[in-house]
Amino acid sequence: MSALDDIARNRWVWTEEGRDRRQEHAIGELARRQRRQALESEERQREAQLRLEGRIDAASTRLSERIETLFAWTDLRFRLLEFEEYEARKHIRNAFRALAEGRPARLPDLHDLPGYWLLPAASATLPLVLRGRPAGGTVPPADLTTGLAAARARDAVRAELFNLAVGRCFGQAVLVDAAFLRLIADAPDLGAAEPGQVADGWRGLWEQAALGEFGPAAAVQLTGRLRELFAPGADGSAPGLDETDVKEWDRAIEAFGSVGGAEPPLAEALVSLRLHLTAETAGELPDLDGRWRRCLQDLIEEPSPAELPLVRRLEDLAVGEAPLRSRPAWAESAGTAAELIRRDVFDPETPIALRRMALDLAAPLLRARLDRLLEAMEAPAPAVVAVKRRGGSVDVTAAGHDADEAAALEDRIGRGFDTDGPSKPRFTAAGAGLLALAAAVAAIGLWGLAVPVALGALIPLLMYRGDAKKARREAEKRDAQIADLRAALFAARADASAADQKRAAAHLADRTALERLITALPGSD
Repeated sequence: MSALDDIARNRWVWTEEGRDRRQEHAIGELARRQRRQALESEERQREAQLRLEGRIDAASTRLSERIETLFAWTDLRFRLLEFEEYEARKHIRNAFRALAEGRPARLPDLHDLPGYWLLPAASATLPLVLRGRPAGGTVPPADLTTGLAAARARDAVRAELFNLAVGRCFGQAVLVDAAFLRLIADAPDLGAAEPGQVADGWRGLWEQAALGEFGPAAAVQLTGRLRELFAPGADGSAPGLDETDVKEWDRAIEAFGSVGGAEPPLAEALVSLRLHLTAETAGELPDLDGRWRRCLQDLIEEPSPAELPLVRRLEDLAVGEAPLRSRPAWAESAGTAAELIRRDVFDPETPIALRRMALDLAAPLLRARLDRLLEAMEAPAPAVVAVKRRGGSVDVTAAGHDADEAAALEDRIGRGFDTDGPSKPRFTAAGAGLLALAAAVAAIGLWGLAVPVALGALIPLLMYRGDAKKARREAEKRDAQIADLRAALFAARADASAADQKRAAAHLADRTALERLITALPGSD
């Protein structure tokens, strides 16, 4: 910086004019900073206001949607209340609830509604149930034939399930027997589950018929009906049974009794399965009456065909996991016939009668899978123990090992050591040469030089002895490693023999357990 610049700068700073300019500059900087801060503050406020407005709009939208949903739900509920079916169900439900609780029940005044199966069914069965019980009025005679025929014509499955549930819950055998005969002959999906599946209601018939709840004849009819659905041939093939199902049977056989995901040895699994299939005790009986109480409640609460569209719209609007009235529990799938039979065979909690029926049905398939397992049980291969050393390994069995392999490995071990030792003639010649030189030097009278030269003749001797000692040590190491290899080969042979005995014992145990299990199956000679 030049002197003129220094003078101008000092004048700007120290003169009155300079101080004024400095203050103006500072004021300008402060004003600019304040404007910048004001702009940043306005921007932050604007962003915060936009976020708040967004949250308010979202909350308002959600609230509006909820209000609209509530209005729609309320509107649908009021529209349902206008149905005569809704009012009729309420009276029918009250009558059956009073009967179930032992309170005086009144026969509701019901008039028929076209297409709705529940009214003729309830009108036919309620007088029958009310007869002989405390009632608020005179009970007219039940016209079962006309009422039940009308109900069946409108919905045969629901009408028969209703009759069966009423009969089971209120001790009306005349309703139970007729309903069972019709339902057991129906498709197991009851027209509500997916084709090939067994509806939960049909599974209830299956379980209770197997347990003798409908009498001996019902169990025979059920067995015949199940053979139509699941009848394995001699080769184990059955309708509706694919490769995946067959693998599930194999896995269930070989992993029976597994705990915590750890599969037991095959012999242990087969013994456990045989004891399970021949046991005389099992799990507790299911709640038979409770199942039909739930079924009766579902049938009464289920909407009529006219109400069904509204009910489904209500379910779409419902929040949470509310039960679906449009999809009653009895219509849900319990699984395929093959899956249920496999479950009954292997589940330790299955009641004895149900397990025996399932085993009788599945015996051909089970025998085919066990025969296949027996055929695949080859004698165990000899155990092979590998003895590894640096440079190679030798496979050892109970019968011994390959001598050439062992010799080759010993040779490879020997090549790793220098055992040749020093050359004696070479060191002897060197010592003799030094002695001759010492004699020649002494002959010419240089005794001072002859003595060191003569002593130097000892150096080759000392070197020879050192190298010979090193060679002996190398040979000892080589011999030790070869001896260790031979001992390992001997021990490996003993280990292979012990492994062969263990494998043979396990193989014999597996075959014995498998043969005893096959013999224990129904139909075995």
